Amino acid sequence: MIKALGYSQTCFDPANPGRLCRGRERWIEGYPLSESVELQRLVVSGASFSDDTARDARRGLSHSGATAGQVLAALFPGLTLLAFCEQGEVGRVPEGAVLVERHLQPRFGGRRMDVCLRWRAPLAGAEACDRLIGEEPSAVEGFVPWTGELTAALEEALFLLDGQGTTLGTPRRGFQPSALPQILGLVPWVALVHLDKHGLALGVYSLAPMRVEPALVDLAGRVDALPVPFSIPPMLARWDRALYELRQGWRGPGEFPVPPGDRYSPSYQDEREDSEE
Repeated sequence: MIKALGYSQTCFDPANPGRLCRGRERWIEGYPLSESVELQRLVVSGASFSDDTARDARRGLSHSGATAGQVLAALFPGLTLLAFCEQGEVGRVPEGAVLVERHLQPRFGGRRMDVCLRWRAPLAGAEACDRLIGEEPSAVEGFVPWTGELTAALEEALFLLDGQGTTLGTPRRGFQPSALPQILGLVPWVALVHLDKHGLALGVYSLAPMRVEPALVDLAGRVDALPVPFSIPPMLARWDRALYELRQGWRGPGEFPVPPGDRYSPSYQDEREDSEE
């Protein structure tokens, strides 16, 4: 199987955020914004597949061989992060947390109440992030740069972002896009843990575009993955189209590393029609 690291950086309108992963995650319905704000969104995910039809693709960052911690360390080397979670599990709070609050959350689709923990914790290094995040979307919801103090303004903005959602059901509703401009008035970026089809994806939101391609290409080389640029977020796009476009502009080294698949087989056509619905 061939591993690939996919990424895209596009404009993002918090008043009209569009879809997240089909059927697995949705935005919390946002409140009207007083003025139009255009943000930047970098999405990083991955996949493994046997040929360029990607009909057998396993989609998600972990299938690239890279982890969320490695991506964040590549983009922001040496930076200490503040991880945040609204509906954390009891007993899974990181050491050194600067805020821990217990609350009850209605279980999705029923009357039962679940005990959840709201927490904020500084983390240093990729390994600390990866020990926490794993492959569970409820283990941590996102990261911002740690400035040494959890201010009341930042805590209010973080609660506005994820305090009214639920990660306990399907589709997951974890984030309110209208809160992003308020957060980005306090910190230069915020990274959110999104869902892809078979794993996690990482979305990094900022006011200005970031120069990310050299760092991501270097990371892909270190995990023996093919770096694949996308024109739209890879958790929404088809990998076969991105691989086709990459092949057309391929200048080496060597031949294109993904073998061609049979694009005329009935099974491929059926799967492509299903993916477009």
